[in-house]
Amino acid sequence: MDIKQIIESLLFVSGEPLSISKFVEITGKGESEIKSCLKILAQELKDQKRGINLIEKDNQWLMVSAPESSVFVQKMKKETREGNLSDTCQEILAIIAYQGPITRSEINEIRGVDSSYSLNQLLSRALIERFPHPKRTNTYLYNISFEFLKHLGINNVKDLVQYDEFHRNSSFKKES
Repeated sequence: MDIKQIIESLLFVSGEPLSISKFVEITGKGESEIKSCLKILAQELKDQKRGINLIEKDNQWLMVSAPESSVFVQKMKKETREGNLSDTCQEILAIIAYQGPITRSEINEIRGVDSSYSLNQLLSRALIERFPHPKRTNTYLYNISFEFLKHLGINNVKDLVQYDEFHRNSSFKKES
């Protein structure tokens, strides 16, 4: 498989900005080759007037929807925010509530599938929050938000049913 295709796939499934060093780590390719492929891919997407673009900030790259489709994307996002939570979102919310703070990869490991899309839905509804992992660069931790507590009408996450039984002893217990 072509390195440019690999980079495009990684950006697609990530749902979060990826650093050049992360691409190097995953692909085994050099930094200059990765940067070159990212710039070529970004230009191709722009030239072909595709529905997605690549943006870069501080040596991190993210796949985003094209500005021309923003009206439609916003309409879909509004419907997603206002509708009922999917079973998948409810499952992920429970995992975060009882196991958080937790990384996306830990959530994926528990579920056995990628959770990026549902995490973004939960973030857009402000039911969860994410923040940089203090011990691992380029990794975020997810935790429930005040909005989640407010929505459930509880004062503290420890008020959840059987919280002590299901919550792990240490938030940063897993170190990869």
